[in-house]
Amino acid sequence: MKEVITVRDYYLLTEDRRISRKVQPTGLPLEEGIEALLPVTVLEVRSEGSLTYPDWLDRPLYMLSDRMKSITAKYNLGIRWKRVDLIDRQQNDRNVYWIMQVPPVDALSVGSEFHQNGALKRMVLDYEKVKRHHFFSVQGILEPYIVVSLDAAESFLRRGLTGFVLQKVEIESGRQT
Repeated sequence: MKEVITVRDYYLLTEDRRISRKVQPTGLPLEEGIEALLPVTVLEVRSEGSLTYPDWLDRPLYMLSDRMKSITAKYNLGIRWKRVDLIDRQQNDRNVYWIMQVPPVDALSVGSEFHQNGALKRMVLDYEKVKRHHFFSVQGILEPYIVVSLDAAESFLRRGLTGFVLQKVEIESGRQT
C-alpha cells in the first residue's frame, strides 16, 4: 500500500511591478547590510505628488510595512528586524517599514537547475527540508529569493496586503515510496 503524502504549496514572494508611483527609498548603506543600520533609520522621501506605500518593497532591500511585519514575525521567529521611517515632508506623511534579515534554509532539491554562471535556472524545493518552514530565504543560490508557504501567503492575502506577487514553486517530495 502506497503512503499518501500531502505536500503544502510554496511561493516566491516578488515585487508587484504593476504599481505606479511606488515609493523608492534611497540612502540606505547597502554594502554593509543590516548590521550597518541603526535600530531606527529615518529616510526622507522626495515626492512630486502622492506616492503609493505598498506593504512589500524589495528594492533597495526587502522592506515590509508594519502590518506585514506583524504577520511575518509569527511565521519565522528567527528574522532580525531594523525599523526604517520614511518621511515625506511635502505631504506631511510618515510610514514605518522594517528591513529584515531572514535566516536561509537548505531548501533546494537535487532537481534544481543552475546556469553556468551559478544563477538559478529552475528552482525545485525539497519538501522534507522545507515542511516546517513558512517564510524563509533559500540557501546556496546567488539570488536573494524569499519563499512563503501557502499558510503565510493566505495570511497576507486575507488581510489585503499589497506590493507583492506570488509565483508557485516546484516541490519534490524527497521521499521514495
